[in-house]
Amino acid sequence: MRKATSACPPYLPQYLFRFKHIEDKQGKFSCKFQSNKLIFPRSYTKSTAMSRITRETADGMRWMLLQKCTLQPVTLVYSMVLARLLSKEEMGLMGLTAIFFTAAGTLAAGGFGNALIRKQDRTAEDADTLFWFNLGMGLLIALLFFLSAPWLAAFFEAPPLCKLVQASALIVLLNSATNVHMAHYMARRQFKVPALICLGSALVAMPLCLLLAWQGWGVWAYMVQGCASAVLTAVLFWCICPWRPRFRFSRRSFRELAPLGCRLAATGLLDTAYIHARAFFIGKVYSPAALAGYKNGAQLAAMCPTVLCYMLDQITFPILSTLQGSPQKLTGVYRRYMRLFTLPIAWLCLFTAAFAGPLVRVCYGPGWEECVPYLQILSISYATWHLQIINLNLLKAGGPPKLFLRLELIKKCLGIAILIGMFFISVLAICWGALATSALCLTINTWATRRYMHLPARQHLLDWLPGFALAAACTWLPALLLSELAPLPRLAAGLALSLSLYLGILRFAAPGALRDAWGILRRRS
Repeated sequence: MRKATSACPPYLPQYLFRFKHIEDKQGKFSCKFQSNKLIFPRSYTKSTAMSRITRETADGMRWMLLQKCTLQPVTLVYSMVLARLLSKEEMGLMGLTAIFFTAAGTLAAGGFGNALIRKQDRTAEDADTLFWFNLGMGLLIALLFFLSAPWLAAFFEAPPLCKLVQASALIVLLNSATNVHMAHYMARRQFKVPALICLGSALVAMPLCLLLAWQGWGVWAYMVQGCASAVLTAVLFWCICPWRPRFRFSRRSFRELAPLGCRLAATGLLDTAYIHARAFFIGKVYSPAALAGYKNGAQLAAMCPTVLCYMLDQITFPILSTLQGSPQKLTGVYRRYMRLFTLPIAWLCLFTAAFAGPLVRVCYGPGWEECVPYLQILSISYATWHLQIINLNLLKAGGPPKLFLRLELIKKCLGIAILIGMFFISVLAICWGALATSALCLTINTWATRRYMHLPARQHLLDWLPGFALAAACTWLPALLLSELAPLPRLAAGLALSLSLYLGILRFAAPGALRDAWGILRRRS
């Protein structure tokens, strides 16, 4: 074996002639051969791998944000058109079917995809084992769906639900055949292909659903959309992804992946059950029509804050993680992001609440008036969601894992207790319960983070309460002044007046916050 004569990094072996790739502790990098010399990249240093990871992370965030920011308004427009083409009962059946489909997807994935991603020494045998396990779980859950569909239809007193649940078994089976392909890209931090596949499938399937609904297919248009999206996603993944399964199943690989995979599956199922608990109880205790009104109000309330809070979650966690040893810097960054994101999120949520009436009439039509109070209450509850995310990221970055898990368990128990106490009263009471749960969760998260920051409760309130109060004044005052106008002119004039008033006051009262926001937008663009 001939000795490499190039400038090899000192922490790597010098005799590497026979290898095409060199493994170091931070990852792989390529090298090439020239006569008897092993040529290393000139710019390679110890920070090369970390720079590569940083670039890949930024690239992944860009593609995830593209998918999120594109699908969110498209889904809203899709729901607006469906609300005019379908009846309230049919929209409610769609909501019930979506609950079971989401729960089945969580069970079929089993958390094993994330377990495979987290495993550092994963092999092709692990991927093959996971594929056949997911496929078997998909077959089992599809069979359970098919057999339990009559019971579910009788439980909700909705006979059409039987055929819908049975048809959704096909979607579960198709999705279980692509979980490993998704993990293949996620493990390599290649987010572009999954984002484009999911986005493309949705953009093709949604117009198909609208066309069928316009032709009178009713709720089956939604089921055809789900099947078309699942088929297109599966075909694209199998055509683009180079990985192919082999006919083998390793018990050793399964035993290594099962503990973490089962825990992740249980956690995901718990989160899914908690998120859809309100819709489940409304569909059972009241009617599919009441569920449709609640779902439309909740979707409209969540559209803008979910995108901004998703960006906040992606930005703050890595930054707060790097400042664990600097309490003063950590407190400064925490307060800065709290003030900065309060400005747009509070205004968007409170504007939605103040102009809920014309917004519902313009988006869904005059037949959905019952959505208005739901939309108002849920929009106010979302106005402080970003504060919870910042506090949770601070706990995840610097707090003990046991404390984080205990807090999550306490908050979920409180939320379920409030839900149980409210759902026999009315749907409106359930929305008030959601607002109370949000306030309690914010109080608990703020109390838990005080031990990691020298920030009194009074100072914490002063950081976000003025922005919240200003947003409330700049949204509800124009709503009262323009209350006599028709829905569309009232909405357009209210948007112009409220935004101009809000930005004008901020221009003189908080110019630094506007400069920070503009700087972040320029860096993200």
